[in-house]
Amino acid sequence: MNREQRQEAIFGAFDGVVSILGFMFGMAVHKSPEAAMAIGGLGGSVSAGISMGVGEIEKGDESWRARLPVGLAMFIATLIGSLVPVWPFFFFPMRLAGIIGGVGSLLVATWIGYAKRAGWKGYVTAYATLALAAGLTLAIVSVIPQSAA
Repeated sequence: MNREQRQEAIFGAFDGVVSILGFMFGMAVHKSPEAAMAIGGLGGSVSAGISMGVGEIEKGDESWRARLPVGLAMFIATLIGSLVPVWPFFFFPMRLAGIIGGVGSLLVATWIGYAKRAGWKGYVTAYATLALAAGLTLAIVSVIPQSAA
């Protein structure tokens, strides 16, 4: 994996965690069952991976074939990152799955903070991004009546 592919993989993994974590929080607030969260999260993860991978291929000036390795790295990294908050819902009860997914998401944020090589600012930015995604999602979905969900 070259430098660009590594950078895109790091970005993709964190984008996947942040995007799907908010989605999972929204489903949890509306008391979705574990199976719905697992399947919905899996669908969101695949969609996020495809979107980020294709976007990476399309953004370059080179031919799509030249951009394919970077797009593939982005797809795989985004898919893996997206599955961090999702996979526990396939195996554990709601509360434990949420804790495991949350801890996993914090670990990915820690890795991102380290990978940025920006000292404490990298960690603060990563944790703040994760908290903002979760908090804003919770704030928005909590005002939606259960009957509308």
